Amino acid sequence: MQIKQKSEQICVMQGGAVVLRARATYAAVEGGDCERFNECYEKTAKAYLAWAEHKQGKMLREEYAAQGSDRMFGFRPVLCSMDVRVVWQNDRFWSVVIDSVRDSGVRGEYPICHRNADVWDMQRGVIIPAKQFFVHVPALRSLRVGGKRPEGLWLDERGVVLYHNAGSDGYAEYHTGLQLDFVPAKGSGVQEYVPILAEFTKST
Repeated sequence: MQIKQKSEQICVMQGGAVVLRARATYAAVEGGDCERFNECYEKTAKAYLAWAEHKQGKMLREEYAAQGSDRMFGFRPVLCSMDVRVVWQNDRFWSVVIDSVRDSGVRGEYPICHRNADVWDMQRGVIIPAKQFFVHVPALRSLRVGGKRPEGLWLDERGVVLYHNAGSDGYAEYHTGLQLDFVPAKGSGVQEYVPILAEFTKST
């Protein structure tokens, strides 16, 4: 199996000017039985671009039309992007991180970002639901990230990473960033945690 990155993009215009550029890059697997994985992130990418075009694009077209081209000197198009990548894998479990970034188009303002993550059981072709995982693993039940319940988890070479997006609406400015914690302790490695994942999937 080979993981490749595919990319799709759109451009929204108003009055001859580009008001929005949006790009979605996502992991796609060649070879093996990975249809569900590929379908999931292709749909995710298309849904993201549809959101960008029909919600953000509509709002920007209306704003541009209301201001008039003579008052939009120096206008920069808003840039939106989504990036889906596999950050860790073994012969059974794959960890995927999904980052979305939105540049407001206003000079001096920070872009805002949002992170989601999935852990796949590739033997079954399913995503392991993080919320159920927290309930079934006693060590995770009382954990907090930045004083709040974690939104999800991903796996990498450091171990299991629990995360919470710091922004009040689920988005965070780049300078605020994500709030992270590690399970087990940082440096112990993900391989020690994989048997728990395997045991958990037997009951789901």
